[in-house]
Formats: sequence, C-alpha cells, structure tokens
Amino acid sequence: MLMIKVLISTTCPQPWAIDPIGCTTTDLPDCPNRRGNIFYKNLSSTWQDKGLYGLDQELNLGYTGNGNFGLDSITLGYPGSGAATIGHQLLATVATRDFYVATWGIAPRPTNLTRPGQKPVTFAAEDAYPSLLSTLKDESKIPSISYGYTAGARYKRVPASLTLGGFDASRFVSSNLTLGFADDVSRDLVVGIQSISAAGSDVILLPKPILSFVDATVSHIWLPVEACAAFEMAFGITFDTASGLYLVNETLHRDLLARNATVVFTIGADTVSPPTVNISLPYAAFDLQLTAYPDILNATRYFPLRRAANDTQYTLGRTFLQETYLIADYERSQFSINQCRFVGSLSADVQAISSPNSTNITASPNSPTKSSAGGLSSGIIATIVVVPIVILAVLGIILTRQWRRKRQASKQSDHDDSDTASKVAASVSGVLELHEDPLAPPELHGIPKTEMEMDGGVAAAEVNATAPTVHEME
Repeated sequence: MLMIKVLISTTCPQPWAIDPIGCTTTDLPDCPNRRGNIFYKNLSSTWQDKGLYGLDQELNLGYTGNGNFGLDSITLGYPGSGAATIGHQLLATVATRDFYVATWGIAPRPTNLTRPGQKPVTFAAEDAYPSLLSTLKDESKIPSISYGYTAGARYKRVPASLTLGGFDASRFVSSNLTLGFADDVSRDLVVGIQSISAAGSDVILLPKPILSFVDATVSHIWLPVEACAAFEMAFGITFDTASGLYLVNETLHRDLLARNATVVFTIGADTVSPPTVNISLPYAAFDLQLTAYPDILNATRYFPLRRAANDTQYTLGRTFLQETYLIADYERSQFSINQCRFVGSLSADVQAISSPNSTNITASPNSPTKSSAGGLSSGIIATIVVVPIVILAVLGIILTRQWRRKRQASKQSDHDDSDTASKVAASVSGVLELHEDPLAPPELHGIPKTEMEMDGGVAAAEVNATAPTVHEME
C-alpha cells in the first residue's frame, strides 16, 4: 500500500495521483515527496487500465495535461483507522506540472472516457464512472452528497477541515447567504463579488462587481486587470512579466506586515442583490512564498493575485478559502459562503446534511441543528482535520494495492501553504481525524511541462451532470 498526499479539488470528480514520469532527473531530488508521492500503477494487482485521456479541468485558466485513467481500490486514510475503502474507483495518474500535487476531486459528477472521433449522444449507465463522493453516498458511507470545507490558515495555526456528508459548525460564523448552483456544471459554485475593499479605508479594489467561480483546485485569486491595478496601487506590488506573478521583495514585505491591511470581499448571489456576506482576509493570507518556479532560482515572496484575461477566468481559489467555510449540498443544488471562525482549540461540532428523501433531520448550513456524527442512521460523516504547515494538502489518500515486488525507490500546478500534508490519528464514532505531517513540502509552482503523450492524439476525460443517462459535453 502507498499513501498519496493530496490537495482537495472542488471541481474535479476523480482522484489524481502522480505518475512516475512526473518526476525526472531534472527535478528537485525530493520531487516525489513534494508532489505527494508517486503511484506505480504497474505494481498494483488491482489496477484496470482505461487509457490516456486529456484532463478536462481548468482549461479556461490555460492549464493542460493528460492522465492515464484506470480503476483501482482507494482507502481514505491509513489501513486499520476505520476509514472507508472504495473498490473499482476511477482515478488518474498525471505528470503535468500544471497540477503539481496529487489531487482528490470531491465534485460529484460522473466521468465519461471518450476517444477522439467518438461523439455519442448518450451513454449507457455502465459507461459513466461515478465520482468518489457519489460512491461514498451510494454505499451508505456518508448520508448525502455534500461537504463542508475550509483550506485552513497556517498564519493562525488553525487546521484545514473537510467534512463529507455534512459540515463542522465550529469552524464558521453562519451567514444568511444561500446560493443556487450555476447552470454550467463545470463551474457550479459561482458567486457575485459585489465589492472588494480595504477595511478601515475608502480604498476600492474592485471597480465594478463581477461573477466569480469558487475553486479550491487553484491557489490564486483571478480578477479583472482593472482590479489588479487597484491592488498594485494600494499595496505597492509589482507585476513580474516573466513569471506572471506579483513578486514581493523584503522591503515591501516588511512594510505590508507593518500595515497589516485587511481585504474585505462582499459576496452575494449576484452582483447587486442582498443578502450578502463579508469575508475578511488579513494580509497574512496573501503572504506566500515560492520555492521553485521557472526563471526564479531562490525562494521568493509573492502576492497570490492573477490577471484574468476575460470573465471566464474570474476565480476565488484557495487563498480565499483560508478565511472562508464553503458548504455544498449537491442534492439540493445549493451552497453557502461563510466567514471562518478562529476560536482557540474549539471542539468540532459536526452536523449532518441528510438526503432530501431521508427521514433524518437535516442541518441547514445557515442554521445548524445539533446532530451526533455517531448517531446517523444513514451513513457516517467523515471529517478530515489537519494542521496547516506549508501546503494545501488536506487528506491522506491510500491507493490500496498488493505489491508484486519490493517498492522501487521514488525517482510543480499551483498550490499555496494554507493547508498541510496529513496523517491519520484516530477514528472515533465515524469521525476520521488527520493530523500534520512534519515532512510537508514547501510551496511550489509549475516548471516546464513534461506531458504524457499518446500516439494518434489524446482522448478527453469528460465530466457530466447526471447519470445514468449522461450526455457528452460540447
């Protein structure tokens, strides 16, 4: 068995592990550890190969890559911890640097694997591979297709948290804002950013309201060029054309620390209507550091803001989710945005979100009702808690396999240091807790790509909205 440390993706429906060709002799010596570990699919007696396909994620941001898809067994934690094991689950091994660390996708859409030239109108049920989250619900391991998630705040020494089938009410201040999913299933968590301002001042950082996608897959906040210009003026940051990032020198860093400005995002269901919720991010949430990047040789501080080329790129990534608790209920097609609560060593208060056709009481994200995780009659709630150190890895996924020979020695996307790599500590009454990995890797970003290639072109791994009748996305 091999533990794969992963980042949470709210957009991707499958787990992605790192393929052996994702670390080469030109990479840093600890590349396997930095990328979450290598998955040698040829050593798995349960691996069923499905072929090479294109990664249909974050294409609007210019991210690309291919994945070798297949079926295998997955355990969400260490063996013996009581964690759920799922067999015959679709996953992919990837090499692209655009997604540098292994990923666990918690989007519940099924996946169709389509070869070039094939354009079927519909698929039979057996042609659609269910998401890991849906499988957990189908096997009664969680009560509903839902989750609560926050990326955690390293600068406050507060752990990240992922709850499947519910949410942790101790981690947020409940808002009055419940939003419906957008029509585009690949960009369903869309919010209206009605304003961005600097607290305690009249500084306006967003010239006009926009609609933005909330996406834990990426670390940065992507805003219109005009908004980026306002940030440049307010914070003194400078755009580096070579890297496409806002780099911060030590002098500016000391000044920004002394100012300790707070950026306030006013979020609504659209760009004008109430109700709204204010999400406040201190400067510490933007105080990140690169340790590897093209044309950047030494560790360099940067501000995680990106210039969007058009409105399809407006994105609130993991930087935003450091101070935001996201609750998504896919069976009711609604989600909520809440300000995180940071109160000492507050005990977890895990609440269930029941399926709409269940007789169990459902805890509303905005008015939580007390419910014991251990007392659920329809599945359990799996809660993942980690201590933030240096990267956004919130879950230890174990790809279960039987080794046919001794494991061979192991020979950069976009993530920040608001979460951490994690390990299992305990499993009590269906609540799975993970704790910090002292060897968590530092922040990395993409380096020149080494893609996996396939003769005759690369197929597409497509995600769809419904099953069993699944329509191909155009």
